[in-house]
Amino acid sequence: MNIGNPNIPLISVALCTYNGTSYLEEQIMSIINQTYKKIELIVVDDCSTDNTNHIIAKLAAIYPQIKHYKNDENLGFNQNFQKAIKLTSGNFIAISDQDDIWALDKLELLINHIGDNWLVFSNSQFIDKSGHLIKGQMLADNFALQNHGFKSLMFSNFVTGHTVLFSKELVNYLLPIPKIGYYDWWIGFVALYHNKIIYLNKKLTFHRIHKKSVMYREKEIDKALAKKERYNEIKENLLIIKDYKGLNSEDKAFLNKIHFLCKNSSLKNTFGLLKTVFSNYENCFPDLKKRAFLSRLNFSLKFAKQISSIKEI
Repeated sequence: MNIGNPNIPLISVALCTYNGTSYLEEQIMSIINQTYKKIELIVVDDCSTDNTNHIIAKLAAIYPQIKHYKNDENLGFNQNFQKAIKLTSGNFIAISDQDDIWALDKLELLINHIGDNWLVFSNSQFIDKSGHLIKGQMLADNFALQNHGFKSLMFSNFVTGHTVLFSKELVNYLLPIPKIGYYDWWIGFVALYHNKIIYLNKKLTFHRIHKKSVMYREKEIDKALAKKERYNEIKENLLIIKDYKGLNSEDKAFLNKIHFLCKNSSLKNTFGLLKTVFSNYENCFPDLKKRAFLSRLNFSLKFAKQISSIKEI
């Protein structure tokens, strides 16, 4: 690849760090050694107190692709990723966690697959703290994007940040990233709402599960608390997507209705949510099994009752 060729687009990788000493160098090297060579690596540290910045500075002195920034105050992951995205200069942007390992052809495969879409995402395989493969992956092998409209991202997210590559054009619709919720849920929703998203069914990221990782925490915490946090995440997501500036009036009204029914718990609203989930089951949960009338009714009732019973943490 002739990286000096102006026809070859620059890919910016946005990597946000916070106390990432343990695994950061391995992840950075998996980015630097990509088969796609025309890259810049934007690393924004969010006030680490360990050896993270020393590792970044050491590697930046060797590899000019690395641009190192340090925050004066802790921004949190949503606003830190927003800052990193704003600092990019590439035609395309990829998101990186600080503790994963990338397949060396990840960026090459993603950019070759994105076409005229705004965003492409892929799958990831789980590894343990030592980098060994373990059971589990982000998406099922048979996951397909077909039949996934924006309603499929109301109650759960399948567009994980560390799997995405998106165009600079999408940034105009993303910013500002909401301060609450999850930035990748937001990014996926915006791209899906405009039907400018595509899925590459390949495991291109080795996603590390360790004691400080989000997925490890979700696995280890009490089931009741996990359920409470999950439904609060749904409520937060509905709060932000209902105000997305690109919504048409019909979809905005629908999302406002769903948010109202979820937020304001009462017998009337629980019944209203039940009816809405029942009538939109296949649109909201396309990855779940097909259900006959009674099974769908029972699922919708349980879901509505669980949402209504959860108070904000």
